[in-house]
Amino acid sequence: MAYRNIVVTRAINISVHNQQLVLGNDDMCVPMEDINCLVLEHDGVKISSGVLQRLGDNDCLVYICDEKHLPATVVLPIARHSRHFKMITAQISMTKPKQNRLWQEIVKQKIANQAKCLELCGRDNADQIYNMMQWVQSGDRTNVEAQAAALYFKSLFGSGFTRGDENGINAALNYGYSILRGQIARSIVCYGFEPSIGIHHHSQLNNFNLADDFIEPYRAMVDYFVVSYLEKTVDSELSKEDRYQLVDIVNYDMGTQGEKHVIHHMIDKMVASYNSVLLGNRNELEIPELIELSRHKYE
Repeated sequence: MAYRNIVVTRAINISVHNQQLVLGNDDMCVPMEDINCLVLEHDGVKISSGVLQRLGDNDCLVYICDEKHLPATVVLPIARHSRHFKMITAQISMTKPKQNRLWQEIVKQKIANQAKCLELCGRDNADQIYNMMQWVQSGDRTNVEAQAAALYFKSLFGSGFTRGDENGINAALNYGYSILRGQIARSIVCYGFEPSIGIHHHSQLNNFNLADDFIEPYRAMVDYFVVSYLEKTVDSELSKEDRYQLVDIVNYDMGTQGEKHVIHHMIDKMVASYNSVLLGNRNELEIPELIELSRHKYE
């Protein structure tokens, strides 16, 4: 299983030799099969289309960051599924009642994870957030998700906190969300799905509507991580160390059905369950549950 996340912060050449990714002038060589993602943070990095293709062949995710070091572009290994057309047809054919039921599942678990985050962080209002789960109807037509979020973020970061503000906390949250969104997008295309066809999100300007559906229950993991490791030290801009830690979040565990799985594997399990739902082999998604922070131990 790929587990290494590489962040490049200086101007170097990246090449491939003997199934090894070579960073710089042989400064570092990493087996291609070990790489989960590659983050390019410096605009002086030189990488060829051939190297990008080889990374794609190994299902490696490549992030290209902007001048604020936030992931701005994602290079995905697309159309590697043998039944691509079949899966797109299944997505398009999904009935509205089924879409509404799946979105209800996702929102309920998102709210449960937000309540768990407050509980684990020792914040107030966890019980109230838990109770709001019961209000979620099919398709969340009363928008309980937004009501829970309004209370949740003020409980977690203080009454004056607003998600739209430019500060270190929001920068860390946005960076972490971007990392997970890219991981989810990769899994979606590897399973043969069209990422622009969402369950709830349907923006014509968004190529990753389905990823924005699936990320919702994972967001509380980023929030919990930021509170636990970065809240007291992060400045208005993320340091190199802050970004290293946030990239590593995919190597932490989440729960499902009494088991623990590393996040990037949990993402695959959720997308695989969506595959089974579309094909009529199961009725519910396998959605992650927030648990106490634990970095996965690879054997």
